[in-house]
Amino acid sequence: MKRRGVYFGLLLLPAIVSAQATGSVELTPTVGFWLGDTIARGVTPTFNFDVTVDDAPAYGVRLGYRFAPNWALDFALFREKADLVTGRGDLFGGRSTIGDINLTTFEVGVEGSLGHRRVVPFLAGGIGAMHMDPNFRDASADTRFVANFGGGFKVFFTPEFALRFDWRGHSVHVGGDRNRCDWWDTCDRSDNWITFTEVALGLSFVF
Repeated sequence: MKRRGVYFGLLLLPAIVSAQATGSVELTPTVGFWLGDTIARGVTPTFNFDVTVDDAPAYGVRLGYRFAPNWALDFALFREKADLVTGRGDLFGGRSTIGDINLTTFEVGVEGSLGHRRVVPFLAGGIGAMHMDPNFRDASADTRFVANFGGGFKVFFTPEFALRFDWRGHSVHVGGDRNRCDWWDTCDRSDNWITFTEVALGLSFVF
């Protein structure tokens, strides 16, 4: 029985040692769910009321290049289609769908891994651009700056194959006109950022 355990450990050893090899490329198709946020009235001339980008599924791909044992460059591309709903989702507030929005996000960043075990936690962050294309009356598409930070972990089944879990916050700069509030009313003129919370799962292929 002990001998079998030793053999099993030897089989796992290559995955433990070489799971994060320097110079490797990691391709990860990803599916997930992005939790939305509210664009406050007065932030954009398109809406004179609060509008929430609703929660929605998203899909995309990550491409990583490991330039050091614990560090990698991370490139990511995501697509999402979410409903636009009125209000902020307050309890008993009542909301209605007024349109939808297509979001395309490209980001580049750095990933820092914590060790070389079979299960590898990591922290990551980066910057990029989000293309926002709303389907609402005469609203036009725009591209805005986005920054992200978060973490996750990878579970390596073999040195070339892993399951990856990500949790990220993506903050998008949506402000651009701070004077759209009516003079007889008040609104939050400082709310120029919205943040999407990403929970995602992917399959990583290491080359």
